[in-house]
Amino acid sequence: MAQPPVHIIGAGIDGLTLARCLLKHGVPAVLYERMSPASRHSYGITLHASSYRPLLDILGLDERTFRRRVAVDGFLGGSGAINPMLLAYPGEVGPTSFRAHREKFEKLLREGLDVRWEHTLEKVEDTSSGRLLCLRGGQRLESACTIGVDGPHSNTRKSLLPETPLKVLPYVAFNGKRLVSRALFDKLYAPAMESSNVIESRVRDAVLNISVNEQQADIVSVSWIYSRRAKSPTDPLHKPNRPVSGATDIPEEFFDEVGALQGLPQPFREVFDVEKLKSDRVLHWLMRTVLVSHQELDALAEKGVYFMGDAVHAEPILGGEGANNAITDGIQLANCISNSGRKGISAWYRLRYNEWQNIVSRSEEAIGKMHLDQSLVGSVVSHT
Repeated sequence: MAQPPVHIIGAGIDGLTLARCLLKHGVPAVLYERMSPASRHSYGITLHASSYRPLLDILGLDERTFRRRVAVDGFLGGSGAINPMLLAYPGEVGPTSFRAHREKFEKLLREGLDVRWEHTLEKVEDTSSGRLLCLRGGQRLESACTIGVDGPHSNTRKSLLPETPLKVLPYVAFNGKRLVSRALFDKLYAPAMESSNVIESRVRDAVLNISVNEQQADIVSVSWIYSRRAKSPTDPLHKPNRPVSGATDIPEEFFDEVGALQGLPQPFREVFDVEKLKSDRVLHWLMRTVLVSHQELDALAEKGVYFMGDAVHAEPILGGEGANNAITDGIQLANCISNSGRKGISAWYRLRYNEWQNIVSRSEEAIGKMHLDQSLVGSVVSHT
């Protein structure tokens, strides 16, 4: 009798890592992803050797080949280099960390996997024989082993633990993307960034970030971030209760605040030019954390529903290490299932949960140090 597949809800880095490792172990898995397979996640993320090196054997690649395939500058023969001295708060970034293009990384992980696109989980129901996955469009699947890895806004978690709170941290953050010609990049960006794919500047209480998403021969995609601590409960740039759909509602006060910045060096002067910002697709980010209790995880495990990744221990985008911790979770959980079956997952929770608590705590400390503690700032471009 064929082994029933593990049903994985979500095909982000955590779900793909888990499924790819299960494939290596000979355990069948199907991923259900609410989004379409169209181009997505076309931006850079920081990966650390402690996370990606254990993946290399699973992927059948040496480190040099892996980095060239997924690095933001891999098209030009680069390996995604980061200079920690150009960051406001380097955190975990070290000499073996690099900037990966998330879409390329996910495409590499997806090789050989069964991903069901545009399959949105609406709820999970009890049945006499286990759990029933109810998908949008009426499809219903019985599942003995369901693993929710569908992000901080996890439908899996919301269906079963609707009262789990999302903690919004008191920080303001705006993000945008822009395409830059090779000539302009080489003239204004490259001299300051040197060989690094990320550069930051601290300007009074704000941190300005510029990072490369992807370098091609004639065009370079870059992202920018403007962030600071919220100034008060009535700060017009801090909207902790906004709906998810409100991420594109950008207050005019943001442009006024950026416009008041004076004396920026290049490439910050070019990127944070207000008229150019108004032409970008700007997003208002909320810095959120989530931590589901160990008791709740154990109770759901008894019913065949399990979690990992930022569905249950989310970190803020700034200061967090979500991608790296997702990779580690996926590798470890796949090993657990391969060795002990799903019955061993509760034991894995016991081994991993303290680290999840520490992960969330460290991420909150890191975003604070990034925006407050000048004694921990390295050699960055700084203006007063």
